[in-house]
Amino acid sequence: MDLTDPTGAALLCAEALDAAGLRYAFYGGLVLSAFGEPRETKDVDIAVVDLAAETACRALEESGISCLAAFDGATYGGLSLGRVTLLGGEGHLGLNVLDLVRPRSARYASAALDRAVDSDFRGRVVRLVTPEDYVLFKALATRDRDRDDAASVLRRTGDVLDFALLDREVDALALEIPDWDVRGSWSVIRARGGY
Repeated sequence: MDLTDPTGAALLCAEALDAAGLRYAFYGGLVLSAFGEPRETKDVDIAVVDLAAETACRALEESGISCLAAFDGATYGGLSLGRVTLLGGEGHLGLNVLDLVRPRSARYASAALDRAVDSDFRGRVVRLVTPEDYVLFKALATRDRDRDDAASVLRRTGDVLDFALLDREVDALALEIPDWDVRGSWSVIRARGGY
């Protein structure tokens, strides 16, 4: 397997995390192609509640993927990130990264994974965050590109999104993560998405 292929790397990670019984859902650039306007991505992003980089790395190594837990708990806006560097292994070429994306609200992180949906991904069933939770994760992120990604989801699927849920979660997250302006980010996303 060529680990520089983000879809292949995602499926390898899913297999390893599933085998270890770990809770996660796909999020990030790969999922954007399902809900919004696709863009190039190179890495693998997953939404987690309490999965540490060391734990994910052990699960990957048990599946034959060499890796390194690079960091854990780095704060970016309303999110906390961990990273596992995928170094290959027997039959696996190239390098990639697995980013573990945790909202800084444990309540919301758990609710987002509870709402995750099953989806076919190259013939394999995997869990994806919902379009609403994709938008909310992006509202918690720091990069302008994240707000653009979320706005593209609104443009593509806005007629079926649960805006009442989005507004409730934004209000709750504003109280739970007071040092991140989730309301301001949500406002920008809505304006860019035409809502």
